Amino acid sequence: MITAIGMLGVAGVSLFATMNRLGGNVEKAFKTAPALAEAAFAEGAYGKITGIASSTKKLPVAPGLELPCLVYELVVHQSSGDPRSGGDYRTLHSEVVAVDMEITVGNTVVRVDAHDIYLVSGPIYDSPTDLRGGSPFGHSSRIRFVPPGATVHVVGTLTVEVDNDPTAPRDYRSVATRYRMIGKRGQPIALAADLG
Repeated sequence: MITAIGMLGVAGVSLFATMNRLGGNVEKAFKTAPALAEAAFAEGAYGKITGIASSTKKLPVAPGLELPCLVYELVVHQSSGDPRSGGDYRTLHSEVVAVDMEITVGNTVVRVDAHDIYLVSGPIYDSPTDLRGGSPFGHSSRIRFVPPGATVHVVGTLTVEVDNDPTAPRDYRSVATRYRMIGKRGQPIALAADLG
């Protein structure tokens, strides 16, 4: 029994360290990724694209803001309650809510899957309460969000999708090309919204 509890503790610390390391690696990759111009879009191209974000899906509403968003990250903290601790806190809850989106870069639309997104930065909203509706005492919340129409910077690998046009004649000219940005193993799609 004690061995099992010890193993769970080690696994928890390992998972926490891995998640922190993953976040650091994603943010480093975001900063060092080469800019990818629209003319350079191709199968397997890796880099950072910049464009306007939108979605045809129903947008989630960020709690506290009551604002429809393409992506929001909610983190709820609880303070220790001991004034001698110097403001220690622990994370009670963390979640990222996102919808599939399209990034318009010039005349090209790049699709991004919601489940692959790591939010590097975006506008921030802080609240002195638990925005999930829990106890307001000793809790605080922070939301980072990306509203529709925001200029975003996205890092990932492009893949080509073939989109058949049902109105075109049935030959090779009836095939249009679209792009989808994908993450790789251990490296999700990194997204940052302009803060202006």
